[in-house]
Amino acid sequence: MHSRPRNPSTLSRRRWLGLAAGGVAVASLGLASRTARANTPYPSRPLTLVVPFSPGGATDVLARHLARAMEPQLRQPVVVENRVGAAGAIAAAHVAKTAPDGLTALFGGVGTNALLEYTQLSLPYKPSTDFVGAGNFCFVDFVMAVSASSPYRSLADLLAQARRRPGEVSYMSAGPLGTLHVAQEYLWKLAGASLNHVPYKGESHVVPDLVAGRVDLALMTLSLARQLEQEGKLRLLATLAPERLRAAPALPTVAEQGFSGFAMPTWNGVFLPRGTPAAMVSTLNAALNGALRNDEVTRKIVDMGISPASPNTPEQHAQFMARERERWRAMVERSGVKPE
Repeated sequence: MHSRPRNPSTLSRRRWLGLAAGGVAVASLGLASRTARANTPYPSRPLTLVVPFSPGGATDVLARHLARAMEPQLRQPVVVENRVGAAGAIAAAHVAKTAPDGLTALFGGVGTNALLEYTQLSLPYKPSTDFVGAGNFCFVDFVMAVSASSPYRSLADLLAQARRRPGEVSYMSAGPLGTLHVAQEYLWKLAGASLNHVPYKGESHVVPDLVAGRVDLALMTLSLARQLEQEGKLRLLATLAPERLRAAPALPTVAEQGFSGFAMPTWNGVFLPRGTPAAMVSTLNAALNGALRNDEVTRKIVDMGISPASPNTPEQHAQFMARERERWRAMVERSGVKPE
């Protein structure tokens, strides 16, 4: 008895249908996996807020206030992690290269997210394109401080000595080519003076040397400088704010002392890696704005001599960042600081 030959076309159809069914099953599994991920509440794990400067400084304290305020809203711990060095570039590069899963954010500022793009030629990330902003948190106004035993009783005294003996008067910054370095070099150029730049890792590190007179001048946040002034350790010469500070109305601005229009307001905000889903950015924005509406949080910020930002959207923050990048690009150009 002879078996009937198989129809090749029938066999091909059966094989194709089997393969197609398998492909549909695989695709369905992939779709289910993606759907499960999409339906997972965000955040489902603790978040890390990376701070570019050392523990104990103003930036670190601000970040910890924000982290604690966001935790109840996000229903997850927010861990502050300090990554110090290269005027903030080490921390920013780390965050820029992490997965855009909304679980790692940068507590960024002028240096990390605007200025360094124009001062560091080999920057391992690009501030203007490698981040998406969740929102602005605060504005920070700095004051000029010298040791209480310093011979300089005013900004004019200090500049007169710097003109008489170029390079002898020293000033600190939190790192070469950073915000404080560029702003002060711009001021010294306006003043026709030459000062010696001494970089430090952060505000908390400079205090012993400033009090002892080993460095002549430092820019500091008002809260720390005022505390040391009240202890008889420092003398304040000026604020770099656009106008006198409500918390220190007797302290003149730099602009009042012969440099009309000069001001250096800085800021801090929350930034996520490029590619972070918009829904995650919105969630963090809502948590940040919740912190800004928290009276206890804003009181702590104001007590530091720092101004809380108004609640803001990611879109408003993006527009603000575009203006700030242009402002600092121009300041670098006018300061004479050479990118390295």
